[in-house]
Amino acid sequence: MSPCYNYRPFGLLYMMSPSGLLDLCFVLLCARLASSWSPSNGVAGPELLPRSLWAEEVSLSLFPSYYTSPDLTDEPDDCKTLLLEFANSSATLSGCLVRYARPVRICQQCYKDFGQLRAIMAQINLKKNDTDICAQRLLQSDRIHMLVVLNDFFEGTWDDCKCDSSTNMKETDPPEGCLQKNGTEIRNTTTQFMALYEELTKCFNQNMKEPPIQLPEGNYSKVCYNCNESYKSLNTLYSSLEHSHALCIDLEDAMNSTRILWSREFNCTVPCTDTVPVIAVSAFIIFLPVVFYLSSFLHSEQKKLKLVLPKRFASSTHIQDLSN
Repeated sequence: MSPCYNYRPFGLLYMMSPSGLLDLCFVLLCARLASSWSPSNGVAGPELLPRSLWAEEVSLSLFPSYYTSPDLTDEPDDCKTLLLEFANSSATLSGCLVRYARPVRICQQCYKDFGQLRAIMAQINLKKNDTDICAQRLLQSDRIHMLVVLNDFFEGTWDDCKCDSSTNMKETDPPEGCLQKNGTEIRNTTTQFMALYEELTKCFNQNMKEPPIQLPEGNYSKVCYNCNESYKSLNTLYSSLEHSHALCIDLEDAMNSTRILWSREFNCTVPCTDTVPVIAVSAFIIFLPVVFYLSSFLHSEQKKLKLVLPKRFASSTHIQDLSN
């Protein structure tokens, strides 16, 4: 046996073809160039980064097929396109969620981006020619499952916002949330609520400019007086939407902020108009037992009380009568 085979590095060089030796030399040359381009202070300038990346790409491209992973070379073009589309769509949706976090308008402003992400995820899971190669490559090929984690995060956020219930509802269940038609359109009741909300907000801003009047009910009596009807209309519509399960985080946040302004900031109190009937009914209920027992005493049969003496008292009385 030749001595070259006993020393593995030289044995490998001996087994390689001349073209393989040439490729290996070129790879080493590219690596040397990449290391020589790095600056001495450890910080790469903008003009050096493209050179090092080029050297890395060239060195990887010169490796034989048995040195490269099949996942990197045999990736279908459709899967690469879907991966890029998922990346762009998830970035767009993330930006939308952050931009419309305060005041909360997530359901009304981000439903198109979420629908696009959901459609891309459906394309990834779609089977073609009885195979789900894209789902295997993009969703199940690694340990962290990054696409699955991101998709679960967006789905969970959307469910927490209660924008629509198309993911969990049955066909016979009525639609819920601020959206309709599987989350592709805004419901008319949502638009109506937001219109009343904008009208009430405009009323607040206009009447706050007026000089306040010092009253026991508060310092913003003009706001309470002029905006009372708008507030009552908004509150009534909100109660009806709550009863029909047509609320989402957008409407809940808008109504909560309105109630805080109305009660705490403006100190507005709506007088109860049912005070007299409530007092009358309460008094009737209180005096009802008295009337019942009194009528029962007057209309019942009165019986005289008959005393029954014990036998020993009766015998002594009889003897006393005889002696007399």
